[in-house]
Amino acid sequence: MITRGQQQDAVDNLRCPVCRSDVPPRSAACRSCHLPIRDVVANQRPGGSRSNRRVLTRLWGIPIYGGIFAWCLLQLPTAAVFVVPAVVAGFTLHVLRGRPYTGALVFLVIVVVAPALFWPSIATEAFDGLTSRL
Repeated sequence: MITRGQQQDAVDNLRCPVCRSDVPPRSAACRSCHLPIRDVVANQRPGGSRSNRRVLTRLWGIPIYGGIFAWCLLQLPTAAVFVVPAVVAGFTLHVLRGRPYTGALVFLVIVVVAPALFWPSIATEAFDGLTSRL
């Protein structure tokens, strides 16, 4: 069972700049990479709490993926086959999981790589039409 003191310690932990693990302020060094505590403290980001930035990062995902979804449905409804699953995956990773870069990467892979898998069949259709004209 976690006590209230342990919860407060988890909130007050520092973030190691090398390995990105949580470091209690009372420890002598980072437990993962053994970076001295003075270096951990010296490399903390000034101003604002980390939780506010995390919330803002997650909230920015809502208009980004909502805008992509709306624009696709209004301007490119035929691309919705690829864009809608990409938006769902990107939204889930960005907003719900808090992984904006992973969400953007998954979005791009689904929108760019998945249609690229169909290029050979599209090229076959184009070449078939070209040879029938000649």
